[in-house]
Amino acid sequence: MTRKIAIVTGSSSGIGHEASLVHDKSNGIIHKAKEESLPLQVTQLDIINDNSVRAAIEKIISEKGRIDVLVNSAGYGLFSSLEDIPMEELKAQFETNFFGATRMIKAVLPVMRAQRSGIIVNISSGAGRIGYPTVSGYVSSKFTLEGLSESLSYETDQFGIRTLLIEPGCVKTNFVNGIVHAKNASNSNSAYSTLLKKFQSNYYIAMQNAPTPEKR
Repeated sequence: MTRKIAIVTGSSSGIGHEASLVHDKSNGIIHKAKEESLPLQVTQLDIINDNSVRAAIEKIISEKGRIDVLVNSAGYGLFSSLEDIPMEELKAQFETNFFGATRMIKAVLPVMRAQRSGIIVNISSGAGRIGYPTVSGYVSSKFTLEGLSESLSYETDQFGIRTLLIEPGCVKTNFVNGIVHAKNASNSNSAYSTLLKKFQSNYYIAMQNAPTPEKR
């Protein structure tokens, strides 16, 4: 029986980390893999860099000969009202959460088409279905990912490639530690400062009481 080859981005932490265990930052997962004799291999790549993604995919193909599953789990949250987000920070949010996933998908599609099989799993969020205040950049990046996923599923079905969309709610990971606050978000003179503080206080409480990825 041929062993399936799965690529999981964002595997250094959170949902991506748990997905890798079930199926530098990489030291933790390498140790866990050795400890439990898991068939895992860490390949460094930067999802916002074309050359890095290309090199990683070429390396995997040369060593394994196939790619059966891609899980796009890398991403981060940007806290701020839309008015207070500088355009370069909004673009950076999309570069990781949307274009990073898109870059990975485009890199594996030729391989999966040739195989006439494959599964693409995009980790979205409840924020990909419902808008929330003061996280408009994050929410819009997830809405965009969902639209891409739905369209992609129709395009690639003819090649035996399935596209799955996962929309987790609050999950207790170190996603919180990676949250970025826009440069202008902390400005007490912002018209949105009270709303931002209110949302953040409720959000952090919800995250503290949320289930961990393995329980999800």
